Amino acid sequence: MKLSMWMIANQMTELDVKLEIREDAPTVLNSARLAYATNCVHIYQENDYVVCDGEGDRIYMYDMDVTRTFELVQSIFDAYEDWICMIREAVSSQDYQKAVDTAYRMFKNPIVLFDANNKVLGMTSAYGEHDLDSEWAYLSRYGYSSLNAVNMIKYTSSNSEFFSHRNISYLFPQNNLIALEGISYCVYVDNIVCGRMNLIAKERKLNQGDAQLLEKFTDVLQTYMGLYTLKDISESMNNVFLDLMMDRLYDKTKLKMQMNYQGWTGEETYYIALIRFTEKEDPEVVSRQINSLFRMLIQNLTDVCINIRNHDLILLSDRNLAKDQDSCLLLRNLVVHNPVQIGFSLPNHNGIMEISRFYRQAEYALERNKQLPKPKAIQYFENMASEYLLTASAPLEDKVMACMPAVLSLWQEQQNGSEMFRTLFSFLSNERSVAHTSAELFLHRNTTVYRIKKIQENMKLDLEDPEIRNYCYISMLFLKAYENCRS
Repeated sequence: MKLSMWMIANQMTELDVKLEIREDAPTVLNSARLAYATNCVHIYQENDYVVCDGEGDRIYMYDMDVTRTFELVQSIFDAYEDWICMIREAVSSQDYQKAVDTAYRMFKNPIVLFDANNKVLGMTSAYGEHDLDSEWAYLSRYGYSSLNAVNMIKYTSSNSEFFSHRNISYLFPQNNLIALEGISYCVYVDNIVCGRMNLIAKERKLNQGDAQLLEKFTDVLQTYMGLYTLKDISESMNNVFLDLMMDRLYDKTKLKMQMNYQGWTGEETYYIALIRFTEKEDPEVVSRQINSLFRMLIQNLTDVCINIRNHDLILLSDRNLAKDQDSCLLLRNLVVHNPVQIGFSLPNHNGIMEISRFYRQAEYALERNKQLPKPKAIQYFENMASEYLLTASAPLEDKVMACMPAVLSLWQEQQNGSEMFRTLFSFLSNERSVAHTSAELFLHRNTTVYRIKKIQENMKLDLEDPEIRNYCYISMLFLKAYENCRS
């Protein structure tokens, strides 16, 4: 294991030493020597002190002779070598807590290892719940990083490259959450973020040696985490939402935690976009392409949950990705520069528990798009929802959710005595004749006109557009038939 002079100096903090080490001293040193050798620490007597010279960087030792200094420096090389072997052993058996505690022997500062979902895999057990700051207490108590802390690290000062594959130093002003300096290092496997390591400056100020050692620790993590499949890695990030979309059993605790991280209550309007590759390349090529897109998306759509399933990218958000200006531009550029198509679901006004039905909408949009004479790069389920309601073989509840959202809302309001659904249905059935609608419903003409105006204002739909009008009417016909089936 190659060391730098900073890595050596960090193991001598209790001794009487003087340091003359460059800030960027590299990790090129192989061992200690009593005679000069390239990429080794040359140890020799000079005046009343001993010099440890590593390619021009120096540590001056006082009150110690050359022999003892040589033995000390060589023992540091040996200790690091034994240390990295113990780290490999712990990580290879997925004992991350043991790996973190082993790491503490050399760092002598607290460490936290997270998975991609900010769950704690291991944190230095030498420190109790109240030994650092409020965030450390939160980690100890709940096993997850707080959302405030994650956002603080992401968006403070120079941390715009939070997911960069390198160490990032962060420093926060004194506050009641995070009070200490630290180094944060992203763990990647196949270009997918699968974890993060934070080293905190509790006992001493951090330096380049800590960053170098953290990188070596992370290299070991990446090597063994790479043994897991792409599916395991991607699903570990937001698998509870993927479970919901696939109608699988899900962990209620994980769902609650993930909802808290997203800042969602479960009652918001949700949107799903499904990104699918159109070219059937070598599976390895497709995997690399997916990894590249995945990384780009998580860097640019920070508030969107992204999953990988069967070489599809699934985007779940509480904002309309098809109409939001920034995300819309990003996704349109995506289809221009990549062999992909995107399918958008209807907006889901019915809560997070219904997202499986809207995932199937996005999937239907892509499958039906393939059958068109001229497939589109971006397809919207609403453009084929009427056809779906009339011809698709799908569960009735799926078809209910495929109805025009504004119409579905009017239909649901009937339960509270609203007459708007009935009025609109009569209006469309009578070919938008106010007179015939008024006669059928026994209403004054002015009442009918008022209701229709109110309905159009609330629905924000142009009923002059024949396609919108047809979708609206077909949705109403289906919902009335569904109602009759239930009664």
